[in-house]
Amino acid sequence: MKLVALPDVADVGAETVADEAAARAAHADLVLGRIENRLSLWRPEGHETPLSVDFTSGALGYRLAADRVRHERLVRAVGKQSDNGILIDATAGLGRDSALLAQAGWQVSMLERQPVLQALLADGLARAPELASHLSLIRADSTEWLQQHPRCAEVVYLDPMFPEREKSAAIKKELLWLQWLCGMDTEAGEAALLDAALSAARRRVVVKRPLRAPNLGSHKPASSLTGKTVRFDIYPCHPN
Repeated sequence: MKLVALPDVADVGAETVADEAAARAAHADLVLGRIENRLSLWRPEGHETPLSVDFTSGALGYRLAADRVRHERLVRAVGKQSDNGILIDATAGLGRDSALLAQAGWQVSMLERQPVLQALLADGLARAPELASHLSLIRADSTEWLQQHPRCAEVVYLDPMFPEREKSAAIKKELLWLQWLCGMDTEAGEAALLDAALSAARRRVVVKRPLRAPNLGSHKPASSLTGKTVRFDIYPCHPN
């Protein structure tokens, strides 16, 4: 996969080109640039909607409504928080689950190691000041960071990338582009991530999985909260 960036994008470790025509000439698979003041990712000459992080509008904006967010299955899975409860989203991705949890009252830190996703998340945060007091970004490798911060949060949330089986074009586009950027983790890597999460959480680790997917790292959860297509596996923590 070849990614290029337009000149108005901060350094993300990609080749910089003058415009989209230059991106096509360079045989780029994806372009990172600004569209209507949003940092966006798109395919040169593609017909898909450009991908950006938007915490305030569209389907996510609807889900963030105060009278709806408390009914989200994810919010129910992480449980009630104490005052200023700290939650680590160790697989931030596009930040949608982080935004739901922040709107529910958690102090959410998003861990993300991929530079393009870091840039997209930072741009989305800059356009959502109402979430700034509950949502922050940490640029780091999740496993390493969690290993270095034992018992730092009440809850650690994981949503490791998993091959998507739905046939929605939008879902396929997002998954494919994220796989291009991040790649799929190995089973050993997933197991190490879960072990690190268990060491960093004081109360529980919650893992999002496709409904019929195997347990993460072959660790059996204590319980699960299931929906039509996904489940949330719950691993209680017992600090020494």
